[in-house]
Amino acid sequence: MSRALPATNVGYITVGVKDLAAARRLWVDELGLEVMVRRRGADAGLARLWGLRPEDIVDQLLLRTPGAETGWLHFVEFASPGESVRKDAATTDLGAKNLDVNCEDIHAKVAALKHQGHGFRSAIGEYRIDDIHACEVQMPGHDDLNIVFIEVLSRGFEVGYTEQGFAAVTSFVVIVPDIEKEADFYQTIFGQHEILRHRLAGPAIEMAAALPPGTVLDLRLLGSPDSLFGRMELIQYVGVEGDNRFERAVPPATGILGCGFFVASLQEFLERAVGQGANPQSLGETQTVFGAAQVCRLYSPAGLALEVMQLMGDRG
Repeated sequence: MSRALPATNVGYITVGVKDLAAARRLWVDELGLEVMVRRRGADAGLARLWGLRPEDIVDQLLLRTPGAETGWLHFVEFASPGESVRKDAATTDLGAKNLDVNCEDIHAKVAALKHQGHGFRSAIGEYRIDDIHACEVQMPGHDDLNIVFIEVLSRGFEVGYTEQGFAAVTSFVVIVPDIEKEADFYQTIFGQHEILRHRLAGPAIEMAAALPPGTVLDLRLLGSPDSLFGRMELIQYVGVEGDNRFERAVPPATGILGCGFFVASLQEFLERAVGQGANPQSLGETQTVFGAAQVCRLYSPAGLALEVMQLMGDRG
């Protein structure tokens, strides 16, 4: 991994798991994601970044859709895993919520996943937002993940798929209390572009998203116009206040713990972040499944944990 990537889309999403084998069955065996790195055993570098003991980490898996440069999945199995971040969560709770997976022929894909023993929260729904015509359905995953399968029927969202016909992760969905503040943070600090902005209200969205009457869904899709992998989808539910799940996303909790970005120069990123009022913590050089990297940590205004890496050489 000798080339640093632009800090536009989310480079990777980190997920704590109780059983890495279960995660691998879904994401590799059934959805066809590519194994980039498998690392068994204690990890001193990652433990230092997270304030854990090396032996608290027992297994890791780094996955991607073949060829995707962003939107990777980093699974970490803990020796003594904590409670999942979204255990018994309500629809409107604040925090990282969905991992979006694009697919071909969604009806056939859902039928195959049901045959493999998976359940779904509802029937497949069809909708239009501006020029986007799509079908989607939500599937509960391991460690209380919410996985959303989407087939985009309109043009402009073409993407490469695995041999099984899936593409992940396309959008990373995060529920926030102040979408204007959160969107400005990612656009200013990470240079993300606003790809889509929409407000949804009324009985149809209330029924589709299981929202209380009168709730407005405010949505921003941010990222690169040139890549569908690793876009950031921010949602604010206006008129209702959910519990704060960001505070629970601390290793060794399971579920989505945060995400990371790759930058060409960490020093330039730090200067820009500090200049914009952020408070990044430089963690120095360390060795993880991504390879040797200069790393810093910071938090979004809502409280999402973010890692930023300047890769220094080949993957370890």
